[in-house]
Amino acid sequence: MTVHEDHSFRTWQAVGDLVHHVKPLLAVHLGAVAEASGLSIRAAGAAVGRLRDDHFRFADETAALREGLEALALTRGEGFDLAVVTLLADVLQTRHGNGLLAEVWTEAKLRLRDWPDTLRAAVANGLRRAVELGAIELEAPSDDECLTRGADAIAPALLRIVRAMRPDELLAVAAADDGQEAERHLAALKEMIRHRDGIFLPDEDEYPLEVVARTALGADNPGFEGCTALLLLNLLKTGLTDPGFDWKWERLAAAYGALRPSARDPILAAIRHLYETGPDFLGSSEADFQAGLIITVVDEVL
Repeated sequence: MTVHEDHSFRTWQAVGDLVHHVKPLLAVHLGAVAEASGLSIRAAGAAVGRLRDDHFRFADETAALREGLEALALTRGEGFDLAVVTLLADVLQTRHGNGLLAEVWTEAKLRLRDWPDTLRAAVANGLRRAVELGAIELEAPSDDECLTRGADAIAPALLRIVRAMRPDELLAVAAADDGQEAERHLAALKEMIRHRDGIFLPDEDEYPLEVVARTALGADNPGFEGCTALLLLNLLKTGLTDPGFDWKWERLAAAYGALRPSARDPILAAIRHLYETGPDFLGSSEADFQAGLIITVVDEVL
């Protein structure tokens, strides 16, 4: 089977989001998959393991599993959701699909609103990407269907991170411009956090934006966590700043993933929001994103 060597971020992200749901759905539907595939429970589990080793691209060794999943998808019964995410992950990578599955993609689109948010968004973004690649023919899902969660659901957690910055971190951020006008930067930083919920004014292009943006460029900078959250908060709430998080993601993905969970999850949820709402977010990157640079699915933002 032909495998299209598409290493673009947006394809790998779509595949990664779909694959995230295979394990929990398989725990519920393994029996149905085994029966539809004509395999024992043990053999079906082993086939899924082989499929995982092959990066969720079907091969001769997993042909029976594929046929079983296609049968589940076409009958639209138990395991339909598992069949959709697994088959769609393969289609995105191989551009190969059973012509009969056209009705499955239509049915999946109709069911989007019935699924949990992360599953809905994963399937919607997968379908949208497949349409963009010409792998399936379908009216692409709407922007709302492709959105895991709205900006208003993420912003409060980002503001909490900003307000948790310690006094020594605020001082370090204010002095990030080689200490020049640190007092003015500090006063502006405190003003926006205390009285404007962290929102920059339209003409606030230097104080304190300059030192906030500079601090957010390095994971070892004191205040990195809070300044990253501050820039994302403004991008989600107002769009007044352009911090270039596609560029940052390529260079700082590991640093974001290493943050304490209470900061990591809102920051990753916000970056996912940029991906889901911005078709140009790493849209032209040719980097190999198999190496763990996809945005981790955040099930809840606390």
